[in-house]
Amino acid sequence: MRQYSLQLPQELEKGKRYPLLLWNDALPETFAALLSDIFVLSVVSSERTADFSPWPQPAFRADAPPFAGKADAYHRELFGKKLPELLAEHPIDPGRVAYGGYSLGGLAAVYSIFHETAACAIFSLCGSFWYPGFADYCTRTAIRNTNCRLYLQNGRREGEGHPSPLCTAGDAAQQVVGILREKGVGLRFSMDDYGHHDGKEARFRELGQQIRAVLFGNESG
Repeated sequence: MRQYSLQLPQELEKGKRYPLLLWNDALPETFAALLSDIFVLSVVSSERTADFSPWPQPAFRADAPPFAGKADAYHRELFGKKLPELLAEHPIDPGRVAYGGYSLGGLAAVYSIFHETAACAIFSLCGSFWYPGFADYCTRTAIRNTNCRLYLQNGRREGEGHPSPLCTAGDAAQQVVGILREKGVGLRFSMDDYGHHDGKEARFRELGQQIRAVLFGNESG
């Protein structure tokens, strides 16, 4: 059901520890190249609508599977089993573990701050914050990973041409960001002019640069 692929740094120096990015879905080529000097664990799930959704919801299209809401089970495996294995087997700095994803993968990453504490930073690209009940969940649920920094990017045109609730993507993202900021989360948020599937190469190039800046400690501002 889940395929785990580990990208190692191109050169490993003896005695040096490296950052790790946990990434939901496969790595785009441009993105992988920008992260060639860190460990990256990508997780490709054959049931991503199950593993990356926080609770069950019916499908929004007749040709799509329902959302099974198995993110908690997925995170127990990712953080409770896979991450300890990686830390034991590779020279990874446990203080520089980041987690992120695109679309539903970004939603799952942000959802993790309410339950998991291992990530120092969360990166969400076009996170599916339109997911029914997610804004309310953010409002009423205490955050466990209070020291985590969030970096969120969404597109103003993400909801165009989609049925409800996907059509609310842009507004939902801004709502969730407002709620998290009110809770005191360290958060950076930006919106571009793309739709959900547009401009991926440029988006991933910018995201890769941002991840490098955060994990190598040369972030500006």
